[in-house]
Order: sequence, then structure tokens, then C-alpha cells
Amino acid sequence: MEIIYGINPIKVLLRQQQTGLEKVVVASSRGGSALAEIIAAVRQKKIPIEFKNRQYLDGVTGNADHQGILGFCKSFVYSDLDCLLANRTEPLIYDLILILDGVMDPQNLGAIIRTSYCLGANGVIIPADRAASVTAAVVKASAGSTGRLPVARVTNLSQTIDFLKNRGFWVFGADAHEGGNLTEMDFNCNVALVLGSESKGIRSLVKKKCDFLLSIPLIRSFDSLNVSVAAGIIQYEIFNSRLRS
Repeated sequence: MEIIYGINPIKVLLRQQQTGLEKVVVASSRGGSALAEIIAAVRQKKIPIEFKNRQYLDGVTGNADHQGILGFCKSFVYSDLDCLLANRTEPLIYDLILILDGVMDPQNLGAIIRTSYCLGANGVIIPADRAASVTAAVVKASAGSTGRLPVARVTNLSQTIDFLKNRGFWVFGADAHEGGNLTEMDFNCNVALVLGSESKGIRSLVKKKCDFLLSIPLIRSFDSLNVSVAAGIIQYEIFNSRLRS
């Protein structure tokens, strides 16, 4: 079972037809209209609900900022690649899939998934090893968008890139130092956007698979941007360039 906590993530789950929630626990001392709305929705969907003291919720979540509510869910179900390919957002005419090569921080992963959902990406691909998986912290950082955007988990990123290339994708790798200017790229095609780990960037074997490398132009020199910030900037430029064309 996965533990999801926080008002917004629980609210997002409750809006879905299949919530995956097995039980909801509310701090008995917690009040407020937002929580009352959630409790009403939980009861309407006939999901078991319990009221416990705040110390119980602190213990279960490791003193995380649970906002007085948590939900017990079935383990996160990853999507397959075909699901991502089928998830193009209308009226967009090109696909956009993010490939994260070793992003370790759950907060970064959650933020990237949230931005990807908002800017119309098909979905996100993460590796099975040496990378953050979708956990309660990721769900919370994504504001619940992990329940709206397909996330695939694969064993081999190089083979996955080959799979996408065979289906008409061009692969763009984000590199802080070696890439061409982001604003001069042509994104009017099916795009697989590769972003690397927080400390080392894209691994060399994966970088060799990229058709193009791109960099975000900066006024002041710095080693690199935070990976979730870079993902947002690049996706917004892709979105804007497609609107302009």
C-alpha cells in the first residue's frame, strides 16, 4: 500500500472515477472547509474513513507535512509505452514525451510531472534503477497530477529511445554546456525530451542516442539550472514554438 498525504493530492484522487483509495485517515483535531469537503466526498464514495490523533499521522508519514489527512492507496501503477503514445492532448498535433535519466529527488520528479501535465505532454518515462520512483512524496509534489499523466518505468533507456525513434520521434537532450540555443530549435515534430540527473546530467551512452542537444540561454553564467526548472522552461518553449508555427 502507498500512503498519500496532503489536502490537494487527496482532492485530486477523489475527482477520479477510480480513486485507488482504500482508506482515509483524518486528524481528529483538524478542521476547516477544505477538509470538510474532502470528508463529504470520501463518504459519498463509500471509502472507509477513520479519525485519529495527530501523533498517529506524524508517525505514519515520518513527520511530513500531511495537513491532517492521509490516504492508503494501492501501489502506483505505471503505464506502458503504448499508453503514453496514445495520450496526445488535443488540439496538439505532435507528441511530447519526457525521458528522465536518473532524476533522484522526489520533489523534482513530482514538479516535472506536474509541469508536463499542464503543458500537454503525453507522459513521462523514468528508469527502474538509480532514480526516484513514484512515491507519496512525488504524488504530493505533483499536486496529484501523477493520477492524471501516464508515467512509464523502463529497465533500459537506450532501448526505449530506439523504440521511440522507430515510431517517428526526434530525441532532444538538455545539456547545460554543449547544446544549441533552445529558442532556435524546431519542435514541429514528435519530441522525446531527455533530461539528466541533478548532479551529472545525461549519461554519455544516453547522450549519444540524442539527435540534438539543446541549452537554455542564460544572462549570468552558472553550472546548471535545477532540473525541474529546466524541464518547465524547455516545455514552455516547445509549447510556444508550436503555437507560433
